[in-house]
Amino acid sequence: MIDLDLVYAAYQAAEERTRQQNIVLMRDYYEGEHNAKMGKRQEEYIANNMPNPRFSVNYCAPVVDAVVERMIVTGFQSGDEAYAAWCWDVWKHNKMDAKQRDTHQQAINEAESFVFVDWPEGDRFPTYTPHPRYTDREVGGTGYGCKAHYAQDDPNQELEAISKRWYETYQDEGGKNKVRERMNIYYPDRIERWVARAWSRQHNAGWEPFADEEGEAIIPEDGIPVAHIRKTGTYELWDAIVPQDIINKMALDAIAIGDACGFPIRMAYGWVATTDGRPPEDDGGNYMVLTPGSWISVSGKEARTEVIPPADLLQVMTTIDSWIMKLAQVTGTPSARFQITGLIAAEGTLKQQEGPLLAKVRAHKTLIGNGWENLCDIARRLGAEHGVAYGEDMKVETQWGPSETRDEPTIDEKVKAGVPRETLWEDMGYDKDRIAAMKAQSAEELASTSNLGGALLQQFERGV
Repeated sequence: MIDLDLVYAAYQAAEERTRQQNIVLMRDYYEGEHNAKMGKRQEEYIANNMPNPRFSVNYCAPVVDAVVERMIVTGFQSGDEAYAAWCWDVWKHNKMDAKQRDTHQQAINEAESFVFVDWPEGDRFPTYTPHPRYTDREVGGTGYGCKAHYAQDDPNQELEAISKRWYETYQDEGGKNKVRERMNIYYPDRIERWVARAWSRQHNAGWEPFADEEGEAIIPEDGIPVAHIRKTGTYELWDAIVPQDIINKMALDAIAIGDACGFPIRMAYGWVATTDGRPPEDDGGNYMVLTPGSWISVSGKEARTEVIPPADLLQVMTTIDSWIMKLAQVTGTPSARFQITGLIAAEGTLKQQEGPLLAKVRAHKTLIGNGWENLCDIARRLGAEHGVAYGEDMKVETQWGPSETRDEPTIDEKVKAGVPRETLWEDMGYDKDRIAAMKAQSAEELASTSNLGGALLQQFERGV
């Protein structure tokens, strides 16, 4: 008889392993760690100073960065202005203006990220600590990070727990340094601490309760002290992988063509092209070297020379540019982001290209914004244990910076808008001393013009 529970557990394990493999793949492609195969000749001069020579022309990072750069939290809004101000103070205290970019990058590229909330005793504000998604070392991951556990494995259902796994170094009873794998599981009402029965750093034989904990952390009432930051849809780079592989392959082909045929090839018929007329030496030291203005004297009726012109790489480079455009199209990234031509797109064209990108950004802001709002709610509930009291029904909404690219207005537009001339001079790059001299000169010209007007009026009154 088939045990359905075991079958479902095996299915979940396989799904989790596949997800971790995909996350590792997304991380590698974002960082430029692509599976591009170089020939032995190319390995001799490409990245040969690296321990493991690699090659990539990375167009994946801009696909993710184009989204992340348009996702900047600028504040929080609530019916209680004091609560909204407190949420923003906590945000600034944790320097989330810088940390949010890494969290958004992980959420966009890997589909999810995590932020822990803690309140150290004696501190004025809670602490926000971002964490990545967990990936096992067996699949090339870091062995560090978190995983969200939802009812029925459905992220639209209730969040039941969040687990965190990591490796740590400790000293055994004999004073020797050893490594063990740890796991904490955060439930709404408790924290469970576990340690692996390790037989190696990569594998474990199950888990057992960890007995060395030093007291329990404060748990928010009816809540998990971790915010799950996630995005809509699948991985941002999923559709970019194949075009990126083709671009790498075509780039290597272009390099190979340039290396082998990117220069004129001189053919000698009926004679040996060496300085001493003998066969070429192993090190090529007696090959004839041609310099500008030099002549070659060839004897014999059948002796002749021929020059094969270098290969034309234009078609190959055009094909590469074509695949870059395809990568931009399938990922909804403005092609101007890659600047594959020397032409600058007009403002209207840029706005048209940004349409698919802006649609993605707006969708991501909704779900990721919910994660930040949940973070504020966790901090509020923790605050009750530290003398910070706000009502249970307090709601907060994430405020975002503009998604659209805003062009810097021209000088003429600033003049029409009434921008003071001293500000315009600063924008034009003049220093303070130069601006002071220009102001003085303008004042003298104005006084001179005023005196000239007075003199003309006097002459008019005298009938001149």
